[in-house]
Amino acid sequence: MKTGRALIYLAVVAALLLGMYLPIIIGGYSPSLGLDLEGGVSVTLQAVGEASKEQVEKASDIVRNRVNALGLAGPVVAAQGNNRILVQIPGIQDTERVLSIIGSTAQLQFREVLEMLEPGQEGYDELEVTVPDPEDIEAYQSLKDQEIVLTSEGPGGEVLKIRMGPTRLTGDIIADAQPDVDDEKGGYRILFQLTDEAAQQFSELTTEMVGKQLAIVLDYSLESFPVVNEPIPGGEGVISGDFSREDARDLALVLRMGALPVEFEPDPLVETISATLGRDSLRQGLIAGLVGIVLVVLYMLFMYRGLGVVTTLSLAVFGLFIYGIICLLGQFIDWKLTLAGIAGVVVSIGISADSSVVYFERLKEEVRDGKTLRSGVDRAYKSAFRTIIAADAATFITAFILWILAMGSVKGFAFTLGIATILDVFISYFFTHPMVSLLSRLETYNKPRLIGVGREASGSEA
Repeated sequence: MKTGRALIYLAVVAALLLGMYLPIIIGGYSPSLGLDLEGGVSVTLQAVGEASKEQVEKASDIVRNRVNALGLAGPVVAAQGNNRILVQIPGIQDTERVLSIIGSTAQLQFREVLEMLEPGQEGYDELEVTVPDPEDIEAYQSLKDQEIVLTSEGPGGEVLKIRMGPTRLTGDIIADAQPDVDDEKGGYRILFQLTDEAAQQFSELTTEMVGKQLAIVLDYSLESFPVVNEPIPGGEGVISGDFSREDARDLALVLRMGALPVEFEPDPLVETISATLGRDSLRQGLIAGLVGIVLVVLYMLFMYRGLGVVTTLSLAVFGLFIYGIICLLGQFIDWKLTLAGIAGVVVSIGISADSSVVYFERLKEEVRDGKTLRSGVDRAYKSAFRTIIAADAATFITAFILWILAMGSVKGFAFTLGIATILDVFISYFFTHPMVSLLSRLETYNKPRLIGVGREASGSEA
């Protein structure tokens, strides 16, 4: 390889590193860590009763929207089979609150109040309270079209029984919902805005029910039952229930994101990973990577001596590219580095070293045949590069298949391994070969023993 061409290749590597690290340094970017490194929670939501694949996929989209609305970074929400949803959220502290939000069905119904009885009134004892069975999906859903009886606490602490007619409108018509301070009762309430299509329906319903009570039912819990004093034409409404600020905010969120098509319950075995444990895992992963690099460097220096220095520089460039890519991916596509991803990087150290071994062994054969290092550089690389491409292609295909078929953290391993194999080819072609080509012009590097050849060549070739 001519000197000018080798310098151009090395300049390309330097320019790419500069272009990569300028935004990293200016923006102060660092790797985004996954659940096992940052800490957080992993839980499986189990559908109560039977559910179709379409319902579970729709539910997973709604859960994902709820988690994103909470501002939690890097969640993993994925449907698993026909009745489960995997949820992994790094970095959260209030696990119970998050689980209650993502698992809430949030089925909102508007019903006409037909009868409200206090204790002691005639018929109070005979009025049977509706207790829906969420495991019986058909029966649970059919209650929307039936009269139901729910309870509410009266002003004197007594338990009121309220009989309501079938559902007139459902929460699917809500376009927006926001928490608001309730000046009259204290605490908080929820202001909601209906969709344009539903605003007319709500206006007609409230016109019909002037002077009557309209019950607002959430997951078969009676939230409020205000008297409709006048028609509400603007498609706006209020859910008042003496909520706390946090409860009002959470309820508004789930109403805004939509109701789950079926009820889900979190698996009792909720995996909670502390931030301390995550930091320990990160430290152990980094130590493993450092030990791997040191051992590879020592081996290459022992076996290839002067050429081992090139391998050390190649690994340094490889590490800079890997770190930069991880930082940028975390910033721009919210990709998370996991412990499995670190394992992929550690394994890739060996892959990068293997490419150098293939090249250097071929180069040593050229020197043993009597050629100088300078004359054998290009011929050896041409032969070695075919082997490097074949080996890296096999590794990349394996990583790609694993990434397509795997779930969870295994994807992180496959992803970093795949990126590493591409980088290996790039660094081998644009850095290792040009660097060896430049060094071969030095008289010192043309001594066979300096590149690990145990005996002097029998002759030389100019």
